[in-house]
Amino acid sequence: MEGPDNETVLYQFFTGLLKSDTDELDAFEAAVTEDEDGAVLHTKRRDYMSRITEYRKELLRRKRYYEQLSAIFENLAADDENLLSRSTRRHFSNLLNRTRRFLSTVLSLRDYVTQMREAYQAQLDLQQNELMRLFTVITALFLPLSLLAGWYGMNFQGMPELEWKYGYPVVIALSGVICGCLILWFKKKGWF
Repeated sequence: MEGPDNETVLYQFFTGLLKSDTDELDAFEAAVTEDEDGAVLHTKRRDYMSRITEYRKELLRRKRYYEQLSAIFENLAADDENLLSRSTRRHFSNLLNRTRRFLSTVLSLRDYVTQMREAYQAQLDLQQNELMRLFTVITALFLPLSLLAGWYGMNFQGMPELEWKYGYPVVIALSGVICGCLILWFKKKGWF
């Protein structure tokens, strides 16, 4: 009784290598999609960004793997030395097509993960811009008050407000009016 020939063994070996790849890629895509959906809930930036980095490394590893398999299957399907039968070349051509689909899926997932990273970074940038706007508003509120404090802190002789009975309450009222006007102006601009 004769066992399987070398061509069949080689084909079965490579078929076994690719056997569960569809399920693995589907599970990987589901995990990436789930992480993207939960991106809004992530409060730890490092945790989320480290997962994206892990995804990118895994996708790079798989990309190299499928590129190498594609090169092997391309050579076996071409069979320049006519070492394989016609049906075996056809089988390897089918494996080449399957591997190219897997590679295409990996490249699509890599683009998807890159878009996830960019979207998350844009979200962080927006939060940072909001914080900077708040600091700008606070700075703009206190700048005129600092000018008044600097102006009246010079204590030159001949400043009538320094000896005026209502000088102190007027400066307080003027500071309140300046702050009120700035707050109204910021609200009108939509900054506050």
